[in-house]
Amino acid sequence: MAFAPSFLKLFMLSGCDTAIFGEKDFQQLAIIRRMVRDLDLPVEIVPGPTIREPDGLAMSSRNVRLSPTQRADAPRIYQALTAAAKLKSPDQILASARAAIESSPLARIDYLSLVDAETLQTVSEIVRPTILATAIFYGDVRLIDHVRL
Repeated sequence: MAFAPSFLKLFMLSGCDTAIFGEKDFQQLAIIRRMVRDLDLPVEIVPGPTIREPDGLAMSSRNVRLSPTQRADAPRIYQALTAAAKLKSPDQILASARAAIESSPLARIDYLSLVDAETLQTVSEIVRPTILATAIFYGDVRLIDHVRL
């Protein structure tokens, strides 16, 4: 990812020994963890939990750019992911989440993936910690979210 060299430079210049990254952007967190491990950097990466609105929508500065109608619809993202995560088969999980999200004419899926929590590689069976991750467009506003399986 293009941002990894920027974080490497930040870590090296700041001399920090701890960095907190939000779990909301799970892919970014996984890549930073991998970079720190692979380069043997003396930085502890601490995950910060995803903070949610009372209706389940992941908090984001982008949420204020949603229209009232889009904002009312957006909690379907987390609802779809959590319902799908209860299923067993990767195909069922993805199909369920896709159907729930696509049932809204307001939501457009950018990606919906079932990936290994460490490598971010797509999985065909669930044998290790796995993440169901998505990015959804509401108009020009792109929202991301994920759940652990």
